[in-house]
Amino acid sequence: MRLSSSLQDLPTFSRIETLERGSSIGGDLSSGRAKPVRTLQREGPVASFSKERTPPSSPTNQKKWMRTVGWAVGLILLLCFIYASLRYFHVFLSEGSSEYYVILDCGSTGTRVYVYEWSINHNDGNSFPIALKPLGNAPKKKSGKLVGRAYQRMETEPGLSKLVHNEAGMKKAIEPLLQMAERQIPRRAHKHTPVFLYATAGVRKLPTADSEWLMDKAWDVLKNSSFSCSRDRVKIITGMEEAYYGWVALNHHLNMLGTSSSASEMTYGSLDLGGSSLQVTFETDKVVQGDTGVGLTIGSVNHQLSAYSLSGYGLNDAFDKSVAHLVKMLGGTAGNGKVQVKHPCLQTGYREDYVCSYCQPLKQDGSPSVSAKTTGKEKQGTAVELIGAPQWKECSDLAKVTVNLSEWSNSSSGLDCNQQPCALASTFPQPHGQFYAMSGFYVVFKFFNLTPDATLVDVLKRGQDFCEKPWDVARSSVPPQPFIEQYCFRAPYITSLLREGLQIKDNQVIIGSGSITWTLGVALLEAGQALSRMDIQGYILLHREINPNILIVLFLISIVLVICAILCVSNSIPRSFRKSYLPLFRPNSGGSSALGMGSPFRFHLWRHINSVMGEQRHH
Repeated sequence: MRLSSSLQDLPTFSRIETLERGSSIGGDLSSGRAKPVRTLQREGPVASFSKERTPPSSPTNQKKWMRTVGWAVGLILLLCFIYASLRYFHVFLSEGSSEYYVILDCGSTGTRVYVYEWSINHNDGNSFPIALKPLGNAPKKKSGKLVGRAYQRMETEPGLSKLVHNEAGMKKAIEPLLQMAERQIPRRAHKHTPVFLYATAGVRKLPTADSEWLMDKAWDVLKNSSFSCSRDRVKIITGMEEAYYGWVALNHHLNMLGTSSSASEMTYGSLDLGGSSLQVTFETDKVVQGDTGVGLTIGSVNHQLSAYSLSGYGLNDAFDKSVAHLVKMLGGTAGNGKVQVKHPCLQTGYREDYVCSYCQPLKQDGSPSVSAKTTGKEKQGTAVELIGAPQWKECSDLAKVTVNLSEWSNSSSGLDCNQQPCALASTFPQPHGQFYAMSGFYVVFKFFNLTPDATLVDVLKRGQDFCEKPWDVARSSVPPQPFIEQYCFRAPYITSLLREGLQIKDNQVIIGSGSITWTLGVALLEAGQALSRMDIQGYILLHREINPNILIVLFLISIVLVICAILCVSNSIPRSFRKSYLPLFRPNSGGSSALGMGSPFRFHLWRHINSVMGEQRHH
């Protein structure tokens, strides 16, 4: 009986030790001199061609381990490439997608709305990653309380500070502005568009209970709008915040943000003149200590700023202070019981009632102490009757008095405007560098039809000419607008404010356009926070240092590395290129099977084994 074997016996076979390693089996058989072989021994119930069983081969385990590591390395490389590609193309494709912001500026004279559209900036060579632009213009037709100003903005009157406990007035002040914003933004984007309501100096002066009531009622209106709003976006901002936002807006407009220069001259200081206050911000060479210091980092560039707000130095408050000074120095009593004031900055023929807030006791910072509630357009203060008595020299002197802080604050006394910036407290650093004068400064230039390259001397000349006209002539010489009567005073006031109050030279000041407002700074900073949530560092790296061609090269290199890793660890072609059945022989293997052992299935070897077993049976 002949021993036989089948495929399931294959694992028990070991190499036939009698075959000489150096000789060819085929050659031996052809010569007819078969070498003797050892007797086959059975191990248990199974036949074996070796004396003992060979333990599992450790090289095989090593190959399995290396194969696993190779596949893992290849997979990691592929995942890294996919991640980098998704990061790049996600930001690249987002160039066409825009987001929007709606910002309500609640000032002392009115409430304005600004709508901004922003997206990621992919322009080469631009280190600032945000592209932002304002939307909408003032309407061609003005109706009701919706008034178009010198700016391209929409405004409702009066300011929120005059609407305490007037819920109907609050709705009329805010809802038309929201409706205008809705028309400028695609409807599909309404519910994702944040809306902000920030109140400034007009509301800051109110008692806490009144200002909180205004913010609560404003929130009631906003939360019912089509936009996205949260309570923390309805608030009163500090004067320092307002100044900081204005500086960001200005230098973004001038493409100065993120410039890689340590010199503060590379950015411009901002002078933002409102109705109630003046915001001053400028860059310094070192970190500013104290309450006025603030830092801004854009990419690798750090900007150290000094920012502060001068309460009572806005255009409207300044005129109010001039009236208060005249009440104290020149006033008399009219027959109707009102204080009658002859004002040197009002035209002949002007005679109107006026409520003077600064005729009340003043706070330490020079602002009036307002304790009574106000409703409608009325404001708390002393009722006076203003009479025009134009005297240009006296008007200029009165403007200087309103600038001098020592006239309005108990903490500052005896300030000489010829020796020091007399509008600044001792804790405020003196402005230096080049400045853009915005908002109220622009309004005055616009009123007198002056271009931004006009000088302060030109402003004084136009102001004097306007002041010398009779009131009826002066009023009809300009388009209808609020506060026409105050521009005779405003011309010398802004001049004294810059020259004496801040001691800024004429050649240090440029008059900015009406399109630059602090609300632009709010939109920029909010967009920056949104990009931070999207990992803006990844954006800068992937967009500015890697282009699509480099990504393609990296992809090809990754594929080659993966293939090489597979070939090295398996010492074979990839499994996907193999035949679908299990190979038992290797070509030119010299009788070695694919499993690294002497193959019992070669024809010549089986003939040799059969002859040996036949001899054993004869014995």
